[in-house]
Amino acid sequence: MQTDFLIIGGGVAGVTAATEIRNIKPDATIAILSQEPVCFYSRVLLSNYLEGSVVKEKLILRGEQWFCEQKINLILGEGAKSLDSKKHKIVTMNGQEINYKKLLIATGVRPQVLPVPGGDLPGVFNLWDLADAEHISAEIENLKKLPREKQVVAVIGGGFICQSLVKIFIANELETHLLMRGKYYWSKFVGEAAGRMITKKLLDNGVKIHQEMRTQEIVREKDGTLIIKTESGEGIKAGMVIVGIGTLPNIDWLQDSGIELDNGIKVNEYLETNLSDVYAAGDVVNFYDVILEDHHRKGNWVNASRQGEICGANMCDEKKAFNEITSFTVNIFGLIFAFLGEYNRAMADEVVIRDEGEKIREFYFKGERLIGATLVNAPMDRPLIEMAIKDKIELSKSEQLSLSEADKPFEETKIYGVK
Repeated sequence: MQTDFLIIGGGVAGVTAATEIRNIKPDATIAILSQEPVCFYSRVLLSNYLEGSVVKEKLILRGEQWFCEQKINLILGEGAKSLDSKKHKIVTMNGQEINYKKLLIATGVRPQVLPVPGGDLPGVFNLWDLADAEHISAEIENLKKLPREKQVVAVIGGGFICQSLVKIFIANELETHLLMRGKYYWSKFVGEAAGRMITKKLLDNGVKIHQEMRTQEIVREKDGTLIIKTESGEGIKAGMVIVGIGTLPNIDWLQDSGIELDNGIKVNEYLETNLSDVYAAGDVVNFYDVILEDHHRKGNWVNASRQGEICGANMCDEKKAFNEITSFTVNIFGLIFAFLGEYNRAMADEVVIRDEGEKIREFYFKGERLIGATLVNAPMDRPLIEMAIKDKIELSKSEQLSLSEADKPFEETKIYGVK
């Protein structure tokens, strides 16, 4: 098989890239190789599907008819096995050879499996794709038919997906346990004050929290009950266990390809790899951030969509840089978190916290540069802080520390444009 543009990955990055290519090159041949058996759907809405606010049909964003109309050859249920960049060729899992002129790799990530005995038992799930959501949905219905004392689910980890699942289980009136390694939820991302707010909100909504808890093993009893055995000797029983401990980039098939790999596929600001005519976009990339002036892998729907659009243009010989601030919002039972820029606190030289009780703002500095922030119940500050990060604003040590002064209006601080 021969195609002008080959895209590996049928998610948002791949489909957006294909759309952009078709807009620029009406007569080009385009093929998408997707390991999933279904057409392009919204992963973002999977939690809405589980809670019942979105029906399965509404998850599909582009059906087969759309791909036919766009003259895009969509190959479902098929993944890539190897890449020969010198011959401009990939080999699929089924042994099919596809030659390309330009290649985009948008293979995304996969959830990490809990690395303990029993981490892959029946009844232990991740939520990543539509099949996962369907399995979890069926299991919820099964649990609701059991005696009340057996309607129990446990969530292990501090991944962002965990909070969505906890809300769904509580809404289904299931006894919900949340196990985490840290002293509080998201301890890697937020300070203790914000952590206390999350803990209180979860407890107030009926979540049973197990802090500083490490899972040692999961065993399954004859009746199907799962027992989470912890290093402290506790045994937590549940009918279903959900794991959310992070993701891994889907790059195993590229190990001998010559492509540069470093916690993902390493690309420059134009989303070009080190191989000629090979691009990468979406959650799988470790991209050069022109704003933060560093490489990192930060995947979300907005980043993937924008990177796909830029890749599509650049594959058609344009030269556009990805110049966006990574940001997203999370709602935990009405507690609104906004994560902006480099939101990993461990990357900061200085963390400045402004605690106003119901509102908390955390600012992350690298030297004098503001590189990121986390806002709790302060959405009005988001546009200005994003602008400060993008403008690469610098604050002296004293100016940084002054941001913590709750009695000083933000309008009087340099972060808000005061000279």
